[in-house]
Amino acid sequence: MAAPTAKRSLRRGVAVLLIPLSGATTLPDFVESALPGVSDAVGIVLFVAAVAYLVGSVGRQVAAAADTPL
Repeated sequence: MAAPTAKRSLRRGVAVLLIPLSGATTLPDFVESALPGVSDAVGIVLFVAAVAYLVGSVGRQVAAAADTPL
């Protein structure tokens, strides 16, 4: 496995793990925050960032594959 492929796989793995964790941070039993709105905001930011990265990453890979001759 080439170094860029390994880095991309690692980043995608982290993004996939962030999706369920972003929802879990809004649960009061999971994270006890002194500022209740902060955990909601962090959860939303993590979710949006993870989904945006995955969509962009897959889009770039599909675009590169479309340029490859059969």
